Amino acid sequence: MTTTPAFTMVSKRKRVVKLCCLGVLFLTLAYAIIVIDPTEVIVEDKLSMYEGSYLNRLWKKPPLEVFISIYVFNITNPEAFMRGEERLRVQEIGPYVYQEFLEHRNSTFNPNGTLSFIPVRRQVFVPERSVGDPMEDRIMIPNIALLGVSSAAYRMSTFAAFAVAAALKPLGMAPILNITTHDLLWGYDDPLVRIASTLLPELIHFQKLGILDRMFDDGFDTVTINLPESVRNQQREVEDSIVDDDDDGVPDELAETLQEEYYHDIVLQSKTEEPIRDYSIDVWNGSPGLAHWGYVAKDHWDADRRNTPCNTLQGSYDGSVFPRNISKTEVFKVYRKAFCRTLPIAFEREGEVDGIKAYWFSIQENAFESSIDDPYTSCYCKNNQCLPKGLGDLSPCWYNIPVAVSLPHFYKGDPTLSQAIDGLSPNKEKHDAVIIMQPQLGIPMKANIRVQISLLTNVSFNSELRPFHNTVIPLIWAEMSLEKLTPELILLLNVLFGIAPYLQTGFICILALLGASLLATAVLVLLCSSEAATFEYDPRKSIRYSTVNMIPYPLRKELEKYGEAEITRREPLLIENSA
Repeated sequence: MTTTPAFTMVSKRKRVVKLCCLGVLFLTLAYAIIVIDPTEVIVEDKLSMYEGSYLNRLWKKPPLEVFISIYVFNITNPEAFMRGEERLRVQEIGPYVYQEFLEHRNSTFNPNGTLSFIPVRRQVFVPERSVGDPMEDRIMIPNIALLGVSSAAYRMSTFAAFAVAAALKPLGMAPILNITTHDLLWGYDDPLVRIASTLLPELIHFQKLGILDRMFDDGFDTVTINLPESVRNQQREVEDSIVDDDDDGVPDELAETLQEEYYHDIVLQSKTEEPIRDYSIDVWNGSPGLAHWGYVAKDHWDADRRNTPCNTLQGSYDGSVFPRNISKTEVFKVYRKAFCRTLPIAFEREGEVDGIKAYWFSIQENAFESSIDDPYTSCYCKNNQCLPKGLGDLSPCWYNIPVAVSLPHFYKGDPTLSQAIDGLSPNKEKHDAVIIMQPQLGIPMKANIRVQISLLTNVSFNSELRPFHNTVIPLIWAEMSLEKLTPELILLLNVLFGIAPYLQTGFICILALLGASLLATAVLVLLCSSEAATFEYDPRKSIRYSTVNMIPYPLRKELEKYGEAEITRREPLLIENSA
């Protein structure tokens, strides 16, 4: 069965149409993958905070290995120091390691798009990581209760200081104690504490005084954080208010000017107020601020003056989860009750952890500074008096005992602090505070938060305590470390941010190449078909100049129809032998 030229052309056209359709389909699929971004869709679905989500289950009881390493400062020259012959000399002993377990209980998703919960922490001693048994190791430390109460009285007035000194003298309390490390950390019997807890049970609700016992006495605080939904609603309200203003008969040019001024005010306001971002704190125990640093309700007559970024918690983070897609310009404020304040952390550098992209954030240089002229630190100054650089006041959270927080060995602080005591050597690698975060997901991958607790002493009125006057005595420093993620989380991060993006990009490239190749093939087929249609085929020429000597009779009859009565024959080509 012979195929006519017309049928061949139709078949080729159909083939061209099929190739074009397939090419367009592949290119459309490639473009759709770019627009939809399936990897991002999966991340958004699996790692968003809603009831029953993977992130929510992970957050409720984080499967993270968090360790708290404690280093204590042992006084090595107590007799010489008390005689005034030498300045205080300390020896760092540690670590004594405890593992911390965190659980977010009573989590409730509120109608306004926020999440409320109660964080509960407990610490378990890890002997294999520790230098010794804290219940047996004995150290020499300053008498915190005696020096603390005496220094607190000194802040009040001279009369109060002498009155306290007279009241304390009959107790016969030693200025330097020889106790176990466990007693220092978790509490020891003290006459002052026992008397205070008896007389003021509502204020002093504990029978023993211990540094970690006070630091980790979080109680049952109810924390509420902003979910992405609530943040979007707030942004939508701002946009709607601008639109409403525009609809009130205001000319377009004037409305645009008002909108620019509005956003300009927002920018100016953001310099003194923290922006509301995903997973940031909304309220803590029902309050958006810290009352012990002067925060008052917003309807208070003096709220505009007293409420500052220094004592406002809104916009800060509790440290368990951060917003996704973190940029290098971010500055986060992290709040933990043990620090009695927010600590600002800022981007330092980028790198990789376990082959996964990561950002290094460290505590800012001015984290433990206070200045009356700085709205971010002014509330930490009492009676217009601020602590030296590198010291943060903890006394409102320590029952007015003059205790300060800083980086270990007074790193990044006033050099005179570390120079006043022998045995201190500030070092960036050992004493800086760092949080390493996965930027797309916003979860800490590693962390080393290091803080030191010191006692501030002012006791010139008491001759027995005079060697301690105007001294900042380091007591302990703690390193809260997240060493690594669980294998499940590492695998998840590798798949979502290490493998999936490359697979998706490769699939897009393959689809785009297939689509372009099919379209190019269709064009070539179309061009070849056009050339074939314009080519005039004469079968006589093929036969006339053929070397075939014999032509079948039927074929000859057919050729005669083209106008020649006789077909020219060609004789076979004879090749003569020249030999």
